[in-house]
Amino acid sequence: MSLTAFLKDNVANPFEEVEFVVSDRFKDDKGAVAWKLRAMSPDNALLASDRATVMNGRQSDFKTSTYFKNVVAETVVYPNLRDKELQDSYGVMDPGQLLNKMLNSAEFNKLLEKCLEINGLNKTFEDLKTEVKN
Repeated sequence: MSLTAFLKDNVANPFEEVEFVVSDRFKDDKGAVAWKLRAMSPDNALLASDRATVMNGRQSDFKTSTYFKNVVAETVVYPNLRDKELQDSYGVMDPGQLLNKMLNSAEFNKLLEKCLEINGLNKTFEDLKTEVKN
């Protein structure tokens, strides 16, 4: 066994950017503009979950829709959903609101599916059981 396999210079980058066309509504003179996506870091994945958890007295309530928006917001690299000019153009102040204004539900679902895939969050319990069996 060799420790060198774990050294940073010898490990593939888990955060490679992926280009993905969400909709042909976003285009320039060359055609549809691809969004750039990158897998979340473990810290950002935990933040996406934490931000979707609301305390109600002693109980916590997990907001799935908020979690999904957080996953997308943390995965999208381009366009920068935190860019003031972009947010101002849609009259919003945060990435989740921006996604609501920029995308229709079909486009959001298409983007969400890709973001879940990139982050390895698209597997169902049945998928995991099948993997374990094999």
